[in-house]
Amino acid sequence: MTTQATAQKAQTTTRRSALLLGIGVGVALAAAVALGGTAQQATAASPEKIVFSSDRTTGKGVNNPTGDVEIFRMSTNGTGVRQLTFNQAADTKPVLTPDGQKVVYESAEAQASNPEGDQEIYVMNADGSGNRNLTDNRAILDEWMPSISPDGKKIAYVSEGEQVGNPQADPEIYAMNLDGSEQKNLTSNGESVSDVVPAFSPDGQKIAYASGGVQTANPEGDSEVYVMNATDGSNQTNLSNTGYGVSDHDPVFSPDGQKVAYASDGFQPSNPEGDEEVYLMNATDGSAKNNLTNSGFGEESHPVQFSPDGQKVLYSSQGVQTSNPEGDEEVYLMNRSDGTGKKNLTNSAFDVYEVYSDFSPDGQKVFYQGFGVQPSNPEGDSEVYVMNALDGLGKKNLTNNAAYDAYPEWGR
Repeated sequence: MTTQATAQKAQTTTRRSALLLGIGVGVALAAAVALGGTAQQATAASPEKIVFSSDRTTGKGVNNPTGDVEIFRMSTNGTGVRQLTFNQAADTKPVLTPDGQKVVYESAEAQASNPEGDQEIYVMNADGSGNRNLTDNRAILDEWMPSISPDGKKIAYVSEGEQVGNPQADPEIYAMNLDGSEQKNLTSNGESVSDVVPAFSPDGQKIAYASGGVQTANPEGDSEVYVMNATDGSNQTNLSNTGYGVSDHDPVFSPDGQKVAYASDGFQPSNPEGDEEVYLMNATDGSAKNNLTNSGFGEESHPVQFSPDGQKVLYSSQGVQTSNPEGDEEVYLMNRSDGTGKKNLTNSAFDVYEVYSDFSPDGQKVFYQGFGVQPSNPEGDSEVYVMNALDGLGKKNLTNNAAYDAYPEWGR
């Protein structure tokens, strides 16, 4: 792997989550939109659920004596826990298809369906049946960061390693059908260019992503936010284009498809301190950039998530500030239009960290991964929590055990 690729890959990993599980990269990005016809019928028949990763070895419905990381499912109130994967590999970053019928996830380490032990993308039914390695190529290639299209038919992902279509072996954005067929390199950039973190637009026609490395549209070679056509990778456009020493990454489309939110760090007129901030820009051409957080010497962390109605933005913030005198990482909410109305939703004690937050499909709840000693978690390990989206009240530890529970995804 090149130095640039290594830096890009590390940048897209949440700091604490890497410490907790020591595996995986990136942030799985959820696709949750309302579909018509038969998809609506399937959704109606499929109750809401949360999927997550855990290394637990005991408990009802658990069969994991080796203590490796497996994919689990539970009801949105924490009951009905069910183990979905059974192997001695590390299964992480589960993502539900929009109809809730399938789970896509990353798996690494040797197993029958992956004797090489590299990182692969798998799919299974929501009950754990029909487990299948989608990127099985019998070579040492790493596939990660799956993002599912709004219609549930396509998966965009990152593939890294020397192969046909990518002799440079750097990370590229690929797309394939939900059954693993028709794999195609969409970015196909030159040597030492790293393309990661794909995110579909709400209509499925575009993919936003982060790209780092010297190229025509980015002679400085820092990380920039790009957009391209989802079908064939054409019309690649550098949206952020902020110049030398500024890193723009982790893009996500607003529900109306008009805006892209992203994280940016590095000295620039709108951020003289150079810390990580949350920005918003127009999705078509990158115009009207706006630093939404603009908090001074602190860190506003990705992933950034929009509320289902598109009016609010959820993010994590770390650093001493009036609403967080301890300076640990907390989950915040603000208005999407201008960054006003900031509210610390978690507001927990010293040395308690909240990461990987997102909205429930109806926008009424926020779920997140929290760790650090507190009354609801005396062990201080990683747990999955839920709280009210409006004010952060009603916090509940859904997993509440002595194991590491991480990467929650709420869907139908």
